[in-house]
Amino acid sequence: MNILIVGLGLIGASLAKTLKKNTSHRVLGWNRTETVTIRALGDGVIDETGSLQELIPKADITIINFYPEAIIPFIIDNKDLFKRHSIVTDSCGIKTKICRTLEKENFDFYYIGGHPMAGREVSGYDNSLDTLFDNASFICTPLENTPRQKTDALVGLAQEMGFARTVVTTPEHHDEMIAFTSQIAHVLACSYVLSPLAPQHAGYSAGSYRDVSRVARINADMWTQLFLDNKEPLVREIDDLVNNLNKFRESIMNDDKKNLHDLMEKGNRIKEEIG
Repeated sequence: MNILIVGLGLIGASLAKTLKKNTSHRVLGWNRTETVTIRALGDGVIDETGSLQELIPKADITIINFYPEAIIPFIIDNKDLFKRHSIVTDSCGIKTKICRTLEKENFDFYYIGGHPMAGREVSGYDNSLDTLFDNASFICTPLENTPRQKTDALVGLAQEMGFARTVVTTPEHHDEMIAFTSQIAHVLACSYVLSPLAPQHAGYSAGSYRDVSRVARINADMWTQLFLDNKEPLVREIDDLVNNLNKFRESIMNDDKKNLHDLMEKGNRIKEEIG
């Protein structure tokens, strides 16, 4: 198959490298900044480049790697270029807004929401890796009218690439789970390092500081949009977190040793059970 990677930043270039490493598919590539595309071609990360007008009609699967607000306009603006019955997907971390907007369109290709669950605290082509998706999950959020064989084709490609697990779910459930497994962790980490004591951590910090603060290294432009596009599920998670923090606060303020102990025991038990 011809696989077109649109956007050769951290995720897009890592997808291209993984395709080249683990599959025999032909990898086409395009990036807004042409110097990056030329580098990718010279590095053997992609097999072919050109204009979108040349590349899109050749692609059996197109993977779009843009910030969330750019994905819908790109697909709609180029809808007449996509190969008939081909698959168009993306790597964005939110799915409901994109999927529910695009399902209103009349395409002769199949849009299937995609989310390769991996990342780094750094961005850009130079930080891409052909191992980024090792042990990672790939999530698909097909629209209700998507033929099963098209979803199976995208899942099969993810398996060829070496993703450890593939999940097929609804856009709404995806966003609900991502609010819990990813977005709230970034909110917590950023809130944590906003403490006035954070600049003084050197000499006092060990594994706990490192573990909690790691994902405060964040691309603020991208994550601002992701948070706002997933507002309702994320706010529910923030409310739950604040509620639990208040339980700890009240127990400590009231010297309630039993309740404090029970809260930690419950947290430990749940972590032991679910991993």
